[in-house]
Amino acid sequence: MPRPKTEEKRKLILDTAKRLFALEGVGVSMNEMAEAIGIPVGSIYTYFDSKQVLVETIIEEGWNEYRLWLEEGIAAIQLGSQNADARLIALKILSFLVNKALPKLFSDVELIMLLLAEAGTTARLEEKLQYFSSMITKLVSECQVSGAAENDPRQYNTGITVLLLGALETLRLSSKTDLKLGADDIQAFFRLIVENALGQGLPDTD
Repeated sequence: MPRPKTEEKRKLILDTAKRLFALEGVGVSMNEMAEAIGIPVGSIYTYFDSKQVLVETIIEEGWNEYRLWLEEGIAAIQLGSQNADARLIALKILSFLVNKALPKLFSDVELIMLLLAEAGTTARLEEKLQYFSSMITKLVSECQVSGAAENDPRQYNTGITVLLLGALETLRLSSKTDLKLGADDIQAFFRLIVENALGQGLPDTD
């Protein structure tokens, strides 16, 4: 008779697998995961058909949860700024992205390590980087003051993508070495890059 599924056990498997993959790499076996959780290995297969499905689920559910949080934050800014001009709204959203959304992403080092480990296969890393870089590029363009030197959107988008990829790799290395660069340092650099492109400072977020 099949074992009954519970959301609590599914979450336990996902959380444990995510931690083990981050610590030891995706070579961790299903048996090792089951031992760490304290359940029969068959229980994991009740929820996930294979280790690859488990890896994909961790990445996509983690990313989708983050993306939903991000888009709800943007929607809240738009709702609360209905009487403001378009440039001010774009500036507020850009500030939210740089000051809150990027630090939140950077704080999930375990997800970052999986994204990088699976970059060439199931993570669809390029798609996720483009989601961010395209949004930042568009907002910077909308926020630039009249008469300021304009950035080439294609070059700026490429630059932001490279910076994001470098940021993720730096955070991965920092978690495993004595490299003294953290999420705060990277976020401050991103803010500087964006503010230089705008020719003005970003407003503080609430």
